[in-house]
Amino acid sequence: MIARLVVLSAVGLLAGCKSIPIDIGTRESVKVDLAMKVDVYQHSDPGSVKRVTPPPPADITISRRNRMAEIQTLKNSRLIGENHAGYLEVRTSPPGEYGDYVRATVDAENSDRARLIEKLAKEKHAAVSEAERTQSELFRTNAFPGEWIEVPDAEGKFAWKQKD
Repeated sequence: MIARLVVLSAVGLLAGCKSIPIDIGTRESVKVDLAMKVDVYQHSDPGSVKRVTPPPPADITISRRNRMAEIQTLKNSRLIGENHAGYLEVRTSPPGEYGDYVRATVDAENSDRARLIEKLAKEKHAAVSEAERTQSELFRTNAFPGEWIEVPDAEGKFAWKQKD
């Protein structure tokens, strides 16, 4: 009985006590100055097999599809345009490595287009020039407004203009 009374009185005394406030915050914000340097080294394993880049796809459609975004970016940048023969032409050649990239991309696309035009000419039993004309009309029609296209003028020559 006495033990119960002692426990109850201790609980009553503790319940009535107010806790002491302790401020753990700071008056100023914490500032952290961090500098880091990361050096990455890649060492080849002398016993590993060297990776060989796979050859470009044999299918013209696949290689052209893989290049489509790059070609559209170059067209949007107004660096290249569709000429009257159905091929791409560099209108403004940037200097340096990027210019080399633009020319290489256009050359690769034109190579695929030449193979495609020859294939279409054989299928339709038509001259290559007729297939080029058909393809150039298709490419001009599908060009977006603002892209450079080569169109025939009144004298039968061709002139560059931006598509309306």
